[in-house]
Amino acid sequence: MRRNNRFIVTALIAAAQIVSAAAVCARAQSFKPVRQLTSNNIIALAGSGDTLWMATERGFNYRTSANAESGWFGFEVNDLAYRFFGLGFGGGWAVALINKDNQSDPIGFWQFNHNNSSQRQRFFKFSSGVQGDSAKLVGSVVYSNGSFWAPFNHGGLVRYNPADNSVRAVRPKDINESFPEDLSELIGDAADTMAVLSLDADRYDNSITVTSPKTLWRYHPTDNRWESIDTNSVLVDTDKKFGSFNAAFTVHKKDASTLYSFIAAKRNGKSDTALYAFDDGSKQWRAAINKDRRYSVFPAVNGCVYTLYENNVTVYAAASATRKDSLSEIMNPENFRKMLSMAGDDPNPNVNDILFLPKSDSSGTLAVATETGLYVSESVEPLSNKYDDFKLYHYVRDIGSGEVYALPGIIRGGIGDSRYEKCVFVYKLKNDGNVTIKVYDYNMSLVKTVIQGERRRADKSRSTDPIRDVWDGTNGRGKRVWPGVYYFKITSNAGERLFGKVILAK
Repeated sequence: MRRNNRFIVTALIAAAQIVSAAAVCARAQSFKPVRQLTSNNIIALAGSGDTLWMATERGFNYRTSANAESGWFGFEVNDLAYRFFGLGFGGGWAVALINKDNQSDPIGFWQFNHNNSSQRQRFFKFSSGVQGDSAKLVGSVVYSNGSFWAPFNHGGLVRYNPADNSVRAVRPKDINESFPEDLSELIGDAADTMAVLSLDADRYDNSITVTSPKTLWRYHPTDNRWESIDTNSVLVDTDKKFGSFNAAFTVHKKDASTLYSFIAAKRNGKSDTALYAFDDGSKQWRAAINKDRRYSVFPAVNGCVYTLYENNVTVYAAASATRKDSLSEIMNPENFRKMLSMAGDDPNPNVNDILFLPKSDSSGTLAVATETGLYVSESVEPLSNKYDDFKLYHYVRDIGSGEVYALPGIIRGGIGDSRYEKCVFVYKLKNDGNVTIKVYDYNMSLVKTVIQGERRRADKSRSTDPIRDVWDGTNGRGKRVWPGVYYFKITSNAGERLFGKVILAK
């Protein structure tokens, strides 16, 4: 989903029927401008300098200054969570990959031009010989040389030029001219050479590193020139044998750059994927992080990277001066989680994306997208573990004194979405007091006492404690109760009484 310097190993989308950049269609559609955050569930980030863009489940938001106190601009798209595939920023344009209407429709590009505040869209189809899984989006959108690029497996690189709103498919040059209409004719090494699995845009020479299963390429958009990167498929310091590339990218340091790749390697008939670094001298690959797993990698500055695996964020840097290609842990997930929790009420926010915007060769702005808002640290030196306090940007609906509601108003268990497995009782007191919250069934029989006599303040935007004032649809014994309508009562020793209802669905 980003951006010049971020590489996500796992596919960004499930297979939608995406078809080849021969026939192109366009349809004018503008998204509704807004002046507030469109959702607290931030899906993806992109940006450069002080400009930060994010896609949420209900639209897009952006700011063009490090100080966002004046609010966020944005565009509302109610169904974006079901239509969105990637986000990029560069050259004064923000570009998103979306479906036209739903997941069965053609895919295309939406752009916003910062120079004239205009919107445009361009949708495209692949030819009949390239469709389905063979031409699905498999990596991030990157910006290079005035255009945005996205990897579409056997569909190749799809280039979008925002200046003229055009789309073009580009494939590795050595077999581009003999590319067959029927993909079943591509077998063996030819098929592996054709597939494009990931892209990395190098901001220093405007080239693009292109990953295919058996070959790494350097593509130069200025003259449409392809170069295969001279690497041996040999893994040193390990008893594993090379299997295939998954994604490759370059991490820049002050005095050098290192090429990394996730490589599927085989040992005793089993295949594992791990991160390897390329040694320029021997032209071989060495293990960079000694963990066999797929995770997301987000480069920062001077060889530092953030990784995300099962909601655990770890910070790595070069292990030593002699082994600059090896990465060692400089901050563990627990400490990173503590920094985020200090900015909000969520002790462990679910992280969706990370973006580092460099300001020098050692510092920058760190943005962390979560399901409950955007966390930003404006002055960061990751190699020194120096971070300003994170600030949490999230939309909070204003409520008046004496107002109360349940968020969400319907609890749905077993749907695989933790946001709907419990509700938070949102309220604002007129006066400070010790609060008790009780839940009742339709007969007004007590189901559960959520909290008993806990202190809450009235001088905040809301009196709610989002960690404690929560009901998960269970009774006092911890057993889930029957579906239906339930009522809650909030009382304080200052004499306040607040009432509301919540629905427990199957």
